[in-house]
Amino acid sequence: MVYKVNDLMYAASEELANNIRTDITFNEPVNEKLLCMAVNTAIKRFPYFAVKLVRNGENYVMEHNTEPLIITCGTVGAALGSAENNFHLFSVTYDTDTVHIYTSHYITDGNGLFPFIRTMSYLYFHELYPDEGFDTENIALPDSTIPSLEATDDPYPAEPLPCEPVVDTKRPQEILKLNDLLEARDKEKVCTSLRLNIKAKEMMNYISSVDGSPATFVASLMYKTISDLHPESHLPVVCGMQHQFRKALGNPYSHMCHVNIVPMVYPDRLRKRGIEMLNTMSRGMLMLRASSENDMLTVNAHIKNSKKLAGMTLGEKHEIMRQVVKDGIGENTFEVSYTGRVPWCGLEKHIRSAAPYIDLSLSGGLSIEIFSVGDRFDINIMQWGSSRRYFEHFCRLLSECGIKFTAKTPFSFELCGISLPT
Repeated sequence: MVYKVNDLMYAASEELANNIRTDITFNEPVNEKLLCMAVNTAIKRFPYFAVKLVRNGENYVMEHNTEPLIITCGTVGAALGSAENNFHLFSVTYDTDTVHIYTSHYITDGNGLFPFIRTMSYLYFHELYPDEGFDTENIALPDSTIPSLEATDDPYPAEPLPCEPVVDTKRPQEILKLNDLLEARDKEKVCTSLRLNIKAKEMMNYISSVDGSPATFVASLMYKTISDLHPESHLPVVCGMQHQFRKALGNPYSHMCHVNIVPMVYPDRLRKRGIEMLNTMSRGMLMLRASSENDMLTVNAHIKNSKKLAGMTLGEKHEIMRQVVKDGIGENTFEVSYTGRVPWCGLEKHIRSAAPYIDLSLSGGLSIEIFSVGDRFDINIMQWGSSRRYFEHFCRLLSECGIKFTAKTPFSFELCGISLPT
């Protein structure tokens, strides 16, 4: 079986690996034998993830990879696409009680990856607790039929969609950059994760009272954090809000990466506004900028790029797509991503936390991932360097909102790289 690659794959390089790591922490130590069984059984239900990248002339294609996924002990595994990883673009490691799942953001996103995580977790815990009843209605079981809309490797229409943009989604030419974190990138060369957990009810009670959403609330808090810590700057702050455009594409089940980076622009005149006003404004801004009409622009841009790439050399494709990716992600002050409230189907009773980690080489220096497990939100603030000043100010604002949280011990993290065929 051969799959067409998402054009985003042509942006991949050692410097722009753009891999995702998702940590699933169990309530007890990981059983390696059960994990190996669960991973290699689950991947059969998701054959489009069991692939290897192959060069075919001036193009990349993905071929089905029949070799098993290698499960290793540790935090960071071998590079995706490398011989040490059986050439898979998918990798799983474990460390004590935590499973680390690596894949390429050029292949999938959080919404595309989560069904695999749920199936893998179900197979693991069903084997561990065979007498426990799990709700399997929304779990893709290994022998279940794969819907064609989910499996398709080319969900885009042949021609651009007719649309009239609601608002302009361009960002200002000059914005506030977090130079302290970018300097730390060059000096310390360390990525730090600063995490906190909040009970969902605790956070949602407040958010609903100020007309917000988890994503816009966190964006508003971080905007206020940044503006408070940079009183000397009068440049606009831009949050790159990750937003999926599957609905505009007409394929809500696609497994591929369909992330649109929506620029949320906070001009300097909003500096003195309170959280309630910022929430209302952020929610309205996101609704306008992430409307179906504007999402169609992203679909159309993909179609335009695909036509432009046709007939180009592999080197030219790399150059163009790297610039497309950099322009979309790396030109913001900070980023926020929220996968949404995901159904764990009862598996959450065995899972203590879950948190995604991203490649900060594409970041403005600070990125926030919001994930949910059961009755908890896991907010993962990732940044270059070891400074805690953004995190501590963010936590102070949370406390001022009356929201209780549990801060985790900060730690440095790294992601595996990617090996491309020649």
